[in-house]
Amino acid sequence: MKQIQNVQTQLRTNKLSAVLISKPQNIYYLCNFAGTNGRLLITPKKAVLITDFRYLRSAKKQMPKGVEIYDQKNGLKKLLGRFKNLGIEDEYMTHARFLDYKKALKGVRLKPVSGLVEQKRMIKAKDEIKIIRKAVGIANKAFEQFVKTIKIGQSEDEMEWNLFSICRKLGADKFSFTPIISFGKNTADVHHQKEPNKLKKGENVLIDFGIRYQRYMTDMTRVFYTKKPTSVEQKIYTAVLEANQSAIEAVKVGIKLSAVDRAARAVIEKAGYADRFGHSTGHGVGLEVHEDPNVTERSKTVIQPGMLFTIEPGIYLDHLGGVRIEDMVYVNEKGKVEVLTGSVSKELRVLKI
Repeated sequence: MKQIQNVQTQLRTNKLSAVLISKPQNIYYLCNFAGTNGRLLITPKKAVLITDFRYLRSAKKQMPKGVEIYDQKNGLKKLLGRFKNLGIEDEYMTHARFLDYKKALKGVRLKPVSGLVEQKRMIKAKDEIKIIRKAVGIANKAFEQFVKTIKIGQSEDEMEWNLFSICRKLGADKFSFTPIISFGKNTADVHHQKEPNKLKKGENVLIDFGIRYQRYMTDMTRVFYTKKPTSVEQKIYTAVLEANQSAIEAVKVGIKLSAVDRAARAVIEKAGYADRFGHSTGHGVGLEVHEDPNVTERSKTVIQPGMLFTIEPGIYLDHLGGVRIEDMVYVNEKGKVEVLTGSVSKELRVLKI
């Protein structure tokens, strides 16, 4: 109930009578409800999960002590119509649903409060980080096993299935997102979409993947070569690796995440590829594979113990291919930086296949 109590404190700060949480990840974070139809009403004194007949029984098993359960067939007006200022997660609510609420709840002011729960989710609790460590351990082990299965002539799809099979056998629930598996020049596609390509001798391979375990996500990227890289390829790889390491070294409690982003960009700019690194340096990971905080040039977020985010600089050349090296970084309760994906080597590797 501590998470719910934190939200209740925010109600007073934001001058709200109550707040209606609609985003599934936020609902799970607050009350453990994992169904596909649920909303969580939080007032200064209580919390009520709103769901339908399909989930009433399972909700009783999942709810923390003190959270009431309300069958939505009884109507939302009866439950919500008495509040003067009702907070809503506007970024998650559709315009059509907003209009329905406005029509049904006349006299109730609907106030946008997106980010209310996400701000709390940035700081991982002990039970959360325990699950995430287990998830990363599975992903790290799966990745090293998968690398041994890579062969010339394999397609992107075949590699994906091999990786999925290994992850599942090691205990993963599923991928946290569709893996990005690309070869040769296609490694310059930051978010490459699957194609019927087959790995050719001499091409480099980029693997960006993550798993989901007990609803928590992981994310990691590595690049391999199938022949000795050219001097340009070596230069690019070295620059990205140094940018990755420089950014990780810059992570310190009390500084802004924008400083971490700058540390990565400074290395790539010095190498002459500033315009070929066009995405942010990282993002938070937890119940979502992309969540707060974001490691960007403009981020004002100050690093605190308990934060977990990726560091993933890259360089992408259309005529040659790209390199991205991504790690998950955790700032523990003592302020020490832990690279959770550090057991998977980042040194330049040439696969003997």
